[in-house]
Amino acid sequence: MRMEFGTGMGRNLRVDEIAEHSKIAEQAGFSHLTFIDSQNLSRDVYSMMTIAAVNTKHITIGHGVTNPFTRHPSVTANATATINELSGGRAFVGLGVGMSAVGTMDTRRSRMDEMKETITFFKDYTSGIEAEYRGAKMHSEWIDKPLKVYVGCEGPRSLQLTGALADGAITTGVHPSIAQWKLEQLQKGAEQVGRDPSEVDVWVRTMCYVADSKEEARREVQSYTGTSATSFYFSVLRWNNADVESLKDRLDPQVMEDIKVAHDAYDYYEHEKTDAPHGNVVTQDVIDHFMLTGTTDDICEQIQKLYDVGVNTISMTVYTIIDKKGMLKEIGDKIISRFRS
Repeated sequence: MRMEFGTGMGRNLRVDEIAEHSKIAEQAGFSHLTFIDSQNLSRDVYSMMTIAAVNTKHITIGHGVTNPFTRHPSVTANATATINELSGGRAFVGLGVGMSAVGTMDTRRSRMDEMKETITFFKDYTSGIEAEYRGAKMHSEWIDKPLKVYVGCEGPRSLQLTGALADGAITTGVHPSIAQWKLEQLQKGAEQVGRDPSEVDVWVRTMCYVADSKEEARREVQSYTGTSATSFYFSVLRWNNADVESLKDRLDPQVMEDIKVAHDAYDYYEHEKTDAPHGNVVTQDVIDHFMLTGTTDDICEQIQKLYDVGVNTISMTVYTIIDKKGMLKEIGDKIISRFRS
């Protein structure tokens, strides 16, 4: 059995810390590295990606995630292709509707029709052919190597769109019922366009904290749990369509109510801070639905369940972990090493 592992960082790192953290992630066995793109909260994503590219040799590098609102997609494509050239072909686009990046601007997230147009634009533009975005046609004079596009997706429409068009999905939920439902939605989208669902690389976005107990891990994972729960409620649980109802039938009603409480308490300017107040309302059950915590055996058992339902990559952020370098090394030694057979 082999699983791939990635990590995301950049929320609260200084730019001069990026090189060392990137090297440690590569040495620990992570296969991909993403950087947050949230202009009001973190350092510049392209500065961080560039530093990672020149200080590593094998790990792939992308956004975790960017959006089509704060930058025109041609600007995103050009910058990412430049890093792809610099790194010897290791860059990819991580695209989302915009959470904290637009939330701290008090504006809306991108709609699904806008996301569809953006994904199609990236595919065409980075292939070196004429691309169209919002009625304007353009092409790059130098980009001719298609960039892979990974999409942050939560709700049925975004999951199905990802299954139809994208190279990979970045999604949350380590509980097998959530993971299975999301894989079903991705498969539905792929099959609607005659695509083999196995062509979509599926990453479950989480946080991993190895400790003697779940309680020991709580302080450093509860804020990121709030982020995941907020996104999940906003994109999934607040809706009542048939696809969503099929998931609600599989989940504990109390857990769903606790997820709503976390959503209602969320503060975008406390986004992914270790001691964010909204983390205090998160229950252990909600943590267990979105995070991997506890002993090595506890975490590996959870990962095995995800593998059994069809997940092939675990993408672990270190945003709110205090000793990021230490945890990256520990995950490499105790977790990644178990899934390299």
